[in-house]
Amino acid sequence: MKITCQDITKSYSKNIINNVIDGLSFDLASGESMAISGPSGVGKSTLLNLLSGLDNVDKGKIWFDDVELTRMPNKEKIFFRLNNISLIFQTPNLLKDFNVIENIMIPIRYKGISKIQSKDIGDRVLKEVGLFDIREKPISLLSGGEAQRVGIARAMAMESKIILADEPTGNLDTENSKLVMNHLIEICKKHSTTLIVVTHDKEVISQLNNVVQMKDGIFI
Repeated sequence: MKITCQDITKSYSKNIINNVIDGLSFDLASGESMAISGPSGVGKSTLLNLLSGLDNVDKGKIWFDDVELTRMPNKEKIFFRLNNISLIFQTPNLLKDFNVIENIMIPIRYKGISKIQSKDIGDRVLKEVGLFDIREKPISLLSGGEAQRVGIARAMAMESKIILADEPTGNLDTENSKLVMNHLIEICKKHSTTLIVVTHDKEVISQLNNVVQMKDGIFI
């Protein structure tokens, strides 16, 4: 799915003009990948929130193919995100009342996929990222690294058209970072998934098609 941003602007200040995203425009072709790097506070995470529809632009337009996200009511955005976009956060936001495989299955089930098929998808992805042995482990007993890998596996299992990842390897050691990113990139290539990753990890950056630096709410 192609992503097009046209002169998007976002500010969180009502009285003083202080744009976090400042007239940003770019295109990312369907199936392409992009790494976004830059210091803290330049708008990287805000951009992902705007692209996912979790936040709204003040000005400008965001298109996915021929669908304009910025014109959708919030209910339509939720439905669109469920069916087209997977998110990987700096903190995985797992459901603590459920175990690992259940956390993978729940968002898949919301897409109308059967329980058996959702379980099969979850098991396959957990094997790929080396977590199958802890598939029934309660979320409360996971280490920080395990929880982050489960969050990445959940996004992979959704087989979405777009994956937006915010520092996905920040809590992982070098070996696990390489393992999960290799599988994530392979899955994106297999399904022609468009991938945007906010990262400072040079190993991750080297594997993506496009690399941009962000400063003062724009790409430089």
